[in-house]
Amino acid sequence: MLILVAVTISTAVQSGLFGYAKNATADWADEESKEKNIGNDNYIKDTVNEYTGKIDRSYLKVGDYISYTPDIAPNYMGLGNSTSEKSGSTSNPIDGIPQDTTLTWRILSINEDGSVDIVSAKPTSTKVYLNGSVGYNNGVYLLNDLCKSLYSNSTLGVTARSINLLDIESKLNTAGIEARNSYNNGNKTYGELQTYTGNYANTPDVYKRVGKTALEETKEYYTSPTTETHTKESSLEVQQTYYYFSNTSDAYFDDATFHELIFNSGTKYWLASRYVDCYSDIAGFGLRYISNIYLFGYYLLNSYADTHNTSYFVRPVVSLGSNIKISNTGGTIETPRTLSK
Repeated sequence: MLILVAVTISTAVQSGLFGYAKNATADWADEESKEKNIGNDNYIKDTVNEYTGKIDRSYLKVGDYISYTPDIAPNYMGLGNSTSEKSGSTSNPIDGIPQDTTLTWRILSINEDGSVDIVSAKPTSTKVYLNGSVGYNNGVYLLNDLCKSLYSNSTLGVTARSINLLDIESKLNTAGIEARNSYNNGNKTYGELQTYTGNYANTPDVYKRVGKTALEETKEYYTSPTTETHTKESSLEVQQTYYYFSNTSDAYFDDATFHELIFNSGTKYWLASRYVDCYSDIAGFGLRYISNIYLFGYYLLNSYADTHNTSYFVRPVVSLGSNIKISNTGGTIETPRTLSK
């Protein structure tokens, strides 16, 4: 009998049955640990999709409220009060643009790399004026720099910027893209070229230095505000990049919450993206803005060198890297999701 038991044990060891049992026990313990940690932020942060190898953010939704507090910051003084520099406008507050401490934050986009973009639930409370060719040249830089200065968080290691056209166009569905591409201003269709000469060929500096796509028109180009204005060229070739949606349909987006988030603020706010509008005898150079449910643009300079001064509010965006933990509970305005590293 003892011989039989010994043989049986020897066979089990040699065949790996004890190893299988040990591994099964370890696997069970691992799964039990995961189950216990379902509600733990650390577990959520470390969860990686086994097929894509990317951080799992599937528990988040566009529109979720996020508890985010920027660093305390002094008034932003970067706009200036001269027509020859910075914003090109004398209408901005002499004491600068204050940080809006009343802002709440919502998820704008959940990205494939595990990062998450959040946006203020409403625009800021102080308008920013831009004017003429200087305002056109510096506009994208200044809007981003203002948001960076007032709404970043050094503890989390995140930097704020202004919302821009690419944030919106990235969510357009086929119907939205077709609506954009078919836009015609009565002279040119979106994407077509036109050439101007003589007195109608005044060209802002930045337009000579970047390309003619939405991506290029969202680039800052300058690393600090320029004092360059515009020059009259012998010939000016421009591309029709302006289009507008007078009553932006939610059918242009697959996510109704995203549409509501962008087009239901009740105010006008800048998009940090330039554009060109080609008329039969003149080109308009401007920046884009949202007016409630409308996607518009306002031209600050035309190719005849006429200038315009206008103001809208600002809407900051903050990109949270995949290393930022986002709680798996909350998401409402009463109980927003929390952040940590």
